[in-house]
Amino acid sequence: MKAKRNRQCLVMVWIAAFFLSACSSLVARVSEKPEDLKVSPEARELLALLKHQNFTLKTFKGTGTITFRDNKTKPAATRAVWIGSIPGKLRIALRSFAGQPAVSFASDGQWFYFFSHADSHFYKQPASIDTLKKFFSISIACEDVVSILAGRIPLNQCKHAVVEKNGSKSGYVLTLKNRWGTTCERVYLNQNKTDVNRVEMFDLNGTLLYRVEFCGMQTIKSYQVPSCVVFWNEEDRGFQLDIDRYWVDVAVPSSAFVLAPPE
Repeated sequence: MKAKRNRQCLVMVWIAAFFLSACSSLVARVSEKPEDLKVSPEARELLALLKHQNFTLKTFKGTGTITFRDNKTKPAATRAVWIGSIPGKLRIALRSFAGQPAVSFASDGQWFYFFSHADSHFYKQPASIDTLKKFFSISIACEDVVSILAGRIPLNQCKHAVVEKNGSKSGYVLTLKNRWGTTCERVYLNQNKTDVNRVEMFDLNGTLLYRVEFCGMQTIKSYQVPSCVVFWNEEDRGFQLDIDRYWVDVAVPSSAFVLAPPE
């Protein structure tokens, strides 16, 4: 029994380490003043459309399956439930397929909370970039995760933006660059420039932080939100979220994004 419990604890820690990749960042948000951006007219129009996508959606919740993957081990899947609130409040609970709690984590925008149900391990730390990036392999902010789950596209602050054909593939690419001319984000769109297929985020040096691919979309009320989304980094470590159920405009108290230590 003790050996079995140890194996279960190791599995839960491995799963948590993978999914906690979704909470650190080195990127800044898009400017609130489009006139400050030196962009082409086409890029300016596209940025405005992306910025207002699902603009009125503030809260949501969902259920689904998370499949963790890397290039060295077999994929591992677990059930998940989550709630989110724009701009960056998030709570996720991972469960076994038997329905038993595994790990929970939350961010209220100021603090990051983690709790392992297997060994009752709890910690609380400031939700700062410097603190969070020590733990996670995928450099993505909780704010970005919330935006993506809400069907919105995170946009880096930029000084230059251009829309170009996607090489030999169909569709277009919106490329954002910083004041030094370094690419800080790429947004891949379909042939009509109406749907986003993929987003790539880079740090100030142009090094890839993460990729997000929308492998399925659905309409909930008047909102277009993901039904399947994949997150991964340059080392091909990441996870896929397959969404079973999705609710929008839900009532969510602020206390829902705070975890308390076990008594």
